[in-house]
Amino acid sequence: MNDDLLPELLAARSAVDELLDSAPAALTPAVHWADGPYVAVAHEDAFTREPDGTAHLEKRRYLLTRIAEHRYPELLAQLARAWHERGWAVDGEADPELPVLRAKSPHGTAEFRIGFAGNGTLLARVDGLAAPGTSYPFGGASTVPIGPEGAMDTMPRRQDPFWSV
Repeated sequence: MNDDLLPELLAARSAVDELLDSAPAALTPAVHWADGPYVAVAHEDAFTREPDGTAHLEKRRYLLTRIAEHRYPELLAQLARAWHERGWAVDGEADPELPVLRAKSPHGTAEFRIGFAGNGTLLARVDGLAAPGTSYPFGGASTVPIGPEGAMDTMPRRQDPFWSV
């Protein structure tokens, strides 16, 4: 990695952290999360598929608390309210089975998506960076549990007396 890019990457990491931290702070009662690594994704020219010298920094935060399907609207409402209060533009897809909520801040974007089996994933992304030349500019550290097959286990297994019932 080019050391000249470090200040830009550090600022992007701070912005990603702010976007990610907005979700746990928004939810009452609190839920459990685990973080994947920071990933720099190099962009390509759409025609040639050659790297174009730009990238974005992203990180995923996985919801490990099981959310009952009838609690999805409450979770999304709390998150949307918190993002609106920060002055972020909020939109989403009100799909009853696989809802998505998105926010755009001055520094980047956040997307919270509920997938099958109630898997909740928050993705934060900051665009407009020079490609750092590595996919993991801050190492590959993760707090996501490892399953029996050695892969990340993002299945929500923790029970909560409010969210899970």
